[in-house]
Amino acid sequence: MYQALINQGISTDMLFWSTFVNLRLSPNQLRPHDGCLIGFAGDHVECRGYIDLRITFSDEEAARTIVIRYVVVNTPSAYNLLLGRPSLNRLGPVASTKHMKMKLSSLEGWVITIRSNQKDAQKCYESNLENKRSYC
Repeated sequence: MYQALINQGISTDMLFWSTFVNLRLSPNQLRPHDGCLIGFAGDHVECRGYIDLRITFSDEEAARTIVIRYVVVNTPSAYNLLLGRPSLNRLGPVASTKHMKMKLSSLEGWVITIRSNQKDAQKCYESNLENKRSYC
């Protein structure tokens, strides 16, 4: 299962290098990325390039697919990807941290509900803390 962090505060969509490798994507598919990213702790994050991928958001009843431009970063994380403002602005979701759900509409007008659960979120959070301690 893939773990995504929805973060309205970041200005890019990020795919972590470990996820890129696990998806068996070729490094030849990466396009150069000239920008520099600053991590949560103020450190510089190594950018390997960017890639455009088709991503489908779905539940049992409806789905919506968009192309997302991910900056591929080489830094440890418990998450596989971060969805930031570029994707969120295109999708127009309504997120509830209290309910751990995100709702967005399909192109046909159906409501798509993306769910999370507290146990998985807690595991990712704790794993991220461990990664930051060993990385810093």
